[in-house]
Amino acid sequence: MNTTSIKVIVPLCIMFIAMSLRPVLAQPGYVANVNDRGVIIDGYDPVAFFTENKAVAGNKEHQTIYNGAVYYFASGKNLKAFVSTPEKYTPQYGGFCAMGMSMGHLQPIDVNLFEVVDGKLYLQRNAKAVGMWKKMGPKMVIMKANENWPKVQDKYGSFLTAAQLSDNLELSLAAAKVIAGAGHAYAKEHRAPGGAIAVVDDGGHLLYLERLDGTFPAAAMVAYEKARTAAMFRFPSKKLEDGIIGGRGSLVTVGYNMLRGGLPIYFRGRVVGGVGVSGAASADQDVEIATAGANARFEQGTN
Repeated sequence: MNTTSIKVIVPLCIMFIAMSLRPVLAQPGYVANVNDRGVIIDGYDPVAFFTENKAVAGNKEHQTIYNGAVYYFASGKNLKAFVSTPEKYTPQYGGFCAMGMSMGHLQPIDVNLFEVVDGKLYLQRNAKAVGMWKKMGPKMVIMKANENWPKVQDKYGSFLTAAQLSDNLELSLAAAKVIAGAGHAYAKEHRAPGGAIAVVDDGGHLLYLERLDGTFPAAAMVAYEKARTAAMFRFPSKKLEDGIIGGRGSLVTVGYNMLRGGLPIYFRGRVVGGVGVSGAASADQDVEIATAGANARFEQGTN
């Protein structure tokens, strides 16, 4: 079992500090741990856990659907193997944490924390779950999890509707501070004369704002409006500015900030917020600082 990635550094645009887990009904009576695109085990190749004894990212070019969940594979060969005998490679308990299932709970997973026991794939949430798995013994955990799994499927499979098929992704305050902090660090490193950095949620509401010393007061509002524009339109604010410069003057009537320096923040291809910057040396530097924020990195803890 590979436990080297219990604490890792990951791009913020790929993984967020706060994400609430919601079970997804794959087919009547079956619940799967999938993301907002319906992809199970975070898009990792289920076959590779058996053939390479490690987590290998799949490719959407090689995919199939089984029990309502989308599976990605690293190669056409692995896809073929899965299609031939899917029950051999599918993760146990719909891809939820095995230790959590032994207690009757649906919990997320870390794909690097896994073990194959008697030819079946079991995934765990974190180091604590792995420790409990080892202390109790896989056989005992699996026995308890097998007892709970039908009950969990009955519970969640009985009331889930199409309206509940999406994960509820929410940008946290802690993540917003990391984004602003990364932008702040970039501004200092590149000798920006000032700058206001605003971070908003997916609805354009302000989560966090930093205004560097010496920055003119209006920059704070402009930065917020840029972030709001990017989050609400789902694309960089520069796109609206370019449209106006290109002759589409009617864009000024939409009621948002049209200046470059606002960028959407993505998680699994979905916009979950925006970051806006104003008051740097130039509009281009505003964009650079915002980009540094959107590409911020943070340590993923073990909880």
